[in-house]
Amino acid sequence: MKLKVISEFFDKYTDELYSIGKEIEVDEKRGKEILSNPLSLVEEIKETKPKRTSTKKTATK
Repeated sequence: MKLKVISEFFDKYTDELYSIGKEIEVDEKRGKEILSNPLSLVEEIKETKPKRTSTKKTATK
């Protein structure tokens, strides 16, 4: 799960300081735990796959 830090905080397990704007990757369980914090520490980064554009070539005569 990818998260973006929106409020600086120390990770309670690693004591690492996460600065605003940093993107972190954590497992699903830890991600849900951080997201549920009432201080709104992070927001989830929804991964979207880039849209593919059609590269069909038309026959020319």
